[in-house]
Amino acid sequence: MIKNINIAWAECLIEDCIRHGIEHFCIAPGSRSTPLTLAVAKHPKATSHCHFDERGLGFFALGLSKARQQTVAIITTSGSAVANLYPAVIEAKQSSIPLLVLSADRPLELVAVGANQAIEQQGMFANYPVYSGQLAEPSVDASLASMLSELGHALALQQQTSGPVHLNCPYREPFYPEQAKQDLTALYKQLEAWINSGSPYYQQHPNSSQPVVSQQWPELLEKSKVLVIIGQQTAEQSQAIITWAQQAGWPVVVDCQSHWQTAQEGAGLIQHAELLLANSRFAVQIQAELIIQFGGKLVSKRLNQWLAKSSAKYYLIDQSAQRVNPGQGIQQRWRCSAQAWLHAHPAKTSTSSQQYLERWTQAQQAICEEVNAALLDYSELAICAQISALQKPQSAVFMGNSMVVRLFELLGQPCQAEHYFANRGASGIDGLLATSVGIAEGLQQTCTLVIGDTSLLHDLNSLSLAANSQQNLVIVLFNNNGGEIFNLLPALSTGPQDQQLSKQYYQLPHQADFASAAATFNLAYQQVVNFEQFGHAFERAQQQTGASLIEVCFTPGDASARYQSLISQVASHDAL
Repeated sequence: MIKNINIAWAECLIEDCIRHGIEHFCIAPGSRSTPLTLAVAKHPKATSHCHFDERGLGFFALGLSKARQQTVAIITTSGSAVANLYPAVIEAKQSSIPLLVLSADRPLELVAVGANQAIEQQGMFANYPVYSGQLAEPSVDASLASMLSELGHALALQQQTSGPVHLNCPYREPFYPEQAKQDLTALYKQLEAWINSGSPYYQQHPNSSQPVVSQQWPELLEKSKVLVIIGQQTAEQSQAIITWAQQAGWPVVVDCQSHWQTAQEGAGLIQHAELLLANSRFAVQIQAELIIQFGGKLVSKRLNQWLAKSSAKYYLIDQSAQRVNPGQGIQQRWRCSAQAWLHAHPAKTSTSSQQYLERWTQAQQAICEEVNAALLDYSELAICAQISALQKPQSAVFMGNSMVVRLFELLGQPCQAEHYFANRGASGIDGLLATSVGIAEGLQQTCTLVIGDTSLLHDLNSLSLAANSQQNLVIVLFNNNGGEIFNLLPALSTGPQDQQLSKQYYQLPHQADFASAAATFNLAYQQVVNFEQFGHAFERAQQQTGASLIEVCFTPGDASARYQSLISQVASHDAL
């Protein structure tokens, strides 16, 4: 076998990735990563995605992994290119999303000596990867088996603790296929059994133990006030939890990411906890004795505050390995699937639990008039509701961070979409567009991204990803000329001097021309100014091939004022 040794090692690495079930490889251009790039390009079972911006590429891979629920690999060249993946790596860790970063690097003697494009890449992402490793430099004297074992070990740890893995891959020049070829027959002979097997070189099987049943469960079933909360869950898990809770007659507080919208029956679902708990009298009277939460990272700030003050017994069931206990009130934690826990803890109905359920549902019904009234005028709240109403079945909604996801959580509107996503690991506004492009690609379904103007400016290069995608992606841009959420800061919204300070240091009005930005990337674009225009534009965008941008313009400060107004109305509601 006559071949460049860097090419040979990279081909073996990518082959074993494929055998481990990794199908998608996200690649940024670069010379040092050529062996890895060519190995992917020539592999018949590898699907490649290319983008010039590593920052956007990382978030695209994140979205792709979210949608497909499998590890996605990212390949970069050496130097600051790797550092641009850091925000996506952080989000992947915080959201338990499996990514595999394969970063090409200079050989050891070129690091920390002033060599071009050479930085210290080992440990670059600190403790955010669930595993970081340094692969051996390709050599006839080194062991290919060692490299494959390292990959298998890393992916085994990732199975136990879902999140990003970083493997640093040093390559010494020359690393192009026709350069420095040598006889590698002996090297391949060592791996003959692996080559012929079609299986990964190293596999570690996860534990399959069943969740431990709470010793207090029979006693707790008699409690009159049991509250179930659903955070981030798949549609299948969410339906199982709702069905289980309904059997016992327990209220179910649902997060906008929980897929409650796909539930077959809506009885007992509380989608307005953020509003209801703004009423201090209701918040005190509705205290639970047992709280069972499935999944972490709840969007509702008031729900999190209420949970932190609760004296109830508090269970958390979540598959991630992260510590999820922001209010320090959780006393028991199970790391398993929702279905496994439900099977071990059968629900039981009781007469007393019905009263607690009725208290929640009657309160939710009491504020319907206020919620509906808030949606009559053309506003960001009303457009969020219209997006939910117009969403097609077998589609996905991606809720941008900052104000957007809070509006969806506040309103709790029914929707026909099949999937609901948000980057709530670190809750940053970076990479949202790139993530949504990855989700659309992974699902092969229509995806609607609702995003704020400052967030889109953060990820403007990813308009190229959107424009080059063949999937139907509808980008709904809320343009209120700056960071609208900062209007909710109480100390920066009183006098004229405070308002000027807020604009200068927080909101940062930009006057950006998004029509020109769309034209730069050859992206279909339309600006709308009322309900009718938006409805026509949105339905048309859902029917076309590829991505399009709908810009919806609003007066700065309008969304935050309406948000606070609705909260205030419910807070003073006498019927709760």
